[in-house]
Amino acid sequence: MSDTMIFAVAQFIETNFGVTCTWTIGTNLFAGSLPEKRPDSTDMPIRCAVILEHDPGALVSDLPDWAEAPFQFWNRGEDYEEAHKDAWCVFNSLHGTAGWTLPVIAGWAGSHTYDAMVINAMAKPAPIENPDERGRFVFSTNFLFSIGNA
Repeated sequence: MSDTMIFAVAQFIETNFGVTCTWTIGTNLFAGSLPEKRPDSTDMPIRCAVILEHDPGALVSDLPDWAEAPFQFWNRGEDYEEAHKDAWCVFNSLHGTAGWTLPVIAGWAGSHTYDAMVINAMAKPAPIENPDERGRFVFSTNFLFSIGNA
């Protein structure tokens, strides 16, 4: 499995659910970390999301091209309703789905196609900062992607 998978997951969310859930990479959706500024040096919007990986996942020794890859969808909104709606939009779009092909990330050496055989949430979206020190609301949803090399 490649280190580009987190970026493939972000691209997958933008491509498949960006219109429904209004996520755009580099504008309000990020992978790996939440930057202090957007790529164009403008301030980060209050409403934003980041795909994080906190666990390397599990490999199956009998299936060398298969991995259980956990990802966290962390999102922030101006108020509880906005953050709640955004978290549930992604949850409803991903949880319990199967048969997705994740996009290849152009310009990354070693990037290739992954198949997401099954995507399941580990739990429902949960508020984790209600509100934070600046009055913003934050939700977290953890997903487990059953991934194989295509």
